[in-house]
Amino acid sequence: MNWLDVTLLCLAGFGFVKGLFDGVIRQVVSLIALLVAIFCCAEVAGWLRRYLLAIGDFPDFGVTVLSYLLGFMLIVGVLKCVGDLTSKLIGVTPLSLFNHLLGGVFGLMFMIFFLSLSLNMLEYIDRSSLLIPRDTKMESRLYAPIVQIVPTIFPSDLFTIRG
Repeated sequence: MNWLDVTLLCLAGFGFVKGLFDGVIRQVVSLIALLVAIFCCAEVAGWLRRYLLAIGDFPDFGVTVLSYLLGFMLIVGVLKCVGDLTSKLIGVTPLSLFNHLLGGVFGLMFMIFFLSLSLNMLEYIDRSSLLIPRDTKMESRLYAPIVQIVPTIFPSDLFTIRG
């Protein structure tokens, strides 16, 4: 295990602990927000890209990356607000221990999906492996399985702007 494995394990553990504290309701909404953001990000990014190019003279590659990041954050932010309102409405129902244990499982799943998406975006942006050296990736036990989660579940043209 190298520093990358330790980092990935710590982040996954953080997701589990956060899920234990938040409960299943908020974690399910977070997972749904992540999945919807992944599927719809290219649609929103296309609109944002055209808007960003119209308001300023930005480099094409930088606008593409920025439009994906802004689109992702916009979708997740809106859905998280809806989830918080739902959680407050459902908060009067005591789900106790069951709610928190299932929240830990969903928190772990959410963090692993987020790590996979982040590592895939990093691969797209940093093709020459300057941030995470190739040797570190090859020696890591967790990098390859985590990176393969998003491409296995979602379409191969996920990071292609549509529209």
